[in-house]
Amino acid sequence: MRGSLSGVSFRATAIALAMLAHFNQAVAGVCANGATVQGVDVSSSAGAVNWNSVAASGMSFAYARVSDGTTFVDPDFDQNYAGIAAAGMARGAYQFFEPAQDPIAQAKLLLQKIARPLQPGDLPPALDVEITGGQPAASLAANIAAWVSTIRSSTGRSPVIYTNHFFWDTDVQATTFGANPLWVSQTGVTCPTLPSGWTSWMFWQYSFSGTVSGITGSVDLDEFNGSQQDLDAAAANDFLFVDGFE
Repeated sequence: MRGSLSGVSFRATAIALAMLAHFNQAVAGVCANGATVQGVDVSSSAGAVNWNSVAASGMSFAYARVSDGTTFVDPDFDQNYAGIAAAGMARGAYQFFEPAQDPIAQAKLLLQKIARPLQPGDLPPALDVEITGGQPAASLAANIAAWVSTIRSSTGRSPVIYTNHFFWDTDVQATTFGANPLWVSQTGVTCPTLPSGWTSWMFWQYSFSGTVSGITGSVDLDEFNGSQQDLDAAAANDFLFVDGFE
């Protein structure tokens, strides 16, 4: 999702996954536990968004892109982040991860752009992991861990990791991130296949080409694994967080 969360690189991955359909069919997907809630994710590629219309269409949450690494700050983030909250939706911030850049500097950029401490209605920040940046698996995993640790120590929340099973298992090859909520991307299936290390998902990006009132053109569609009450609880941030500890 470099442009929208699903940007060009994941569209290429989607093509590769379609070519490997026989492999996907052999791996069982993991369905939601029960009720689900609908949402979207956006970046500047969505243009001006009418968040009241998005909420009225039945969307209950949205993630907005903060940046692509440290080199490109999304010019629409501030407006989107404020607009999501003003429309009464749960909001989250995601960052497209550039593995060859300093992971701590990337995390600090995101932290500078969001409210701290996290407010009621704020979902955990998310890291969009879909390219290697020329890094070997061990370095990629170590850099992800550094980003995760920086966000966790500054917000008190375990950040969300966005990826798909094919990229993660091929290029990251880590099974130690299961404590982080998973945002899994996979289209054209009834239930998504999870990367190694996870047994459930918090969010599922199931379409790159949705249509939602208030957004011009196509938009990524996402599902939260739980009821509206569960989503509200995930965004409550009703704990005391001081100096890195709950």
